[in-house]
Amino acid sequence: GDQDAFDELYHLHAQAIYRLGWAMLQQSQAAEDVVQETFLRAYKARHRFDPARASFGTWLYQIALNYCRSHLRRKRLLTIPWLRQTDDTPDLPDTRPGPESHTLRGEYRRLLWDAVQSLSEPLKEVVTLHYYMELPAVEIAVMLECPEGTVYSRLHNARRRLAEMLTAQGLTAPEILEAQNAH
Repeated sequence: GDQDAFDELYHLHAQAIYRLGWAMLQQSQAAEDVVQETFLRAYKARHRFDPARASFGTWLYQIALNYCRSHLRRKRLLTIPWLRQTDDTPDLPDTRPGPESHTLRGEYRRLLWDAVQSLSEPLKEVVTLHYYMELPAVEIAVMLECPEGTVYSRLHNARRRLAEMLTAQGLTAPEILEAQNAH
């Protein structure tokens, strides 16, 4: 019945909701809370789900994003720390030879992290949802309740601002691409 269907939906979407929670809050326990709270809120509001407006997955992402936003407001964590290296973050394989490449990649990653942190909240959100969560602009638009063109505009503005900031710090175009690929 209802419970079996909900259990199936949980198994289909819980991992993606966890990834979104971790990307936004950078804490394993907080990400687990996002999953639990998202599904609790979805279950309570299941009568409000409109399949004509969005897919179930997109609706869940919207609930999770709203929970993350309120968590960030409560904790005053006004950053989206998805590029910060932590114990939870696996080291990325380094395809370039030599120890200096690992040092450079870490430096590029730090510079990109600092640049992302200086973006406005709307730009940080679309960067996280698009590049970390790999969501298409159409889904991001539904989640953020804005036109799809606004999402593309924010992504364009974010990329332009990031390139400007990184260029001002002396990075060349190939190094900027390396920094973007390091996440």
